[in-house]
Amino acid sequence: TDPPLNTPENREYTGEIMFELFNVPGLYIATQAVLALATSWTSRQVGERTLTGTVINSGDGVTHVIPVDEGCVIRSCIMCIPIAGRDITYFVRQILREREIGIPPEQSLETAKTIKERWGYICPDVAMEFAKYDADPDKWMKKFEGVNPINKQ
Repeated sequence: TDPPLNTPENREYTGEIMFELFNVPGLYIATQAVLALATSWTSRQVGERTLTGTVINSGDGVTHVIPVDEGCVIRSCIMCIPIAGRDITYFVRQILREREIGIPPEQSLETAKTIKERWGYICPDVAMEFAKYDADPDKWMKKFEGVNPINKQ
């Protein structure tokens, strides 16, 4: 697959390597956004052969918003947002520190990552979510209990 902001020169170089070094008989390089959109086709869209939509691809370090029209990425309209999964993990870790949950510092990042991946979701109103959890924290929070695998305490 092809990253959304990959240059034509990089694509050409990839093709050159595949044909000349690996002797592949054929090659098709597709943009990740187009493939992601294709997997979400409904049966009606398949019949109409329309592959148009917006793909939001959020990774560990960056989020891309990619418009696709009739299967072609509109490169001039791609937005690159420097907020992604790693930022969410750091945010969760900061909240845990502020609420003094008692997680050992050497485990805080891994604990925050686990919390994000297991219980994270997108909410329509962040302020309402915080109010819900702050109103009755004992209902929603679990005290850290366990043995620190690093210092065995």
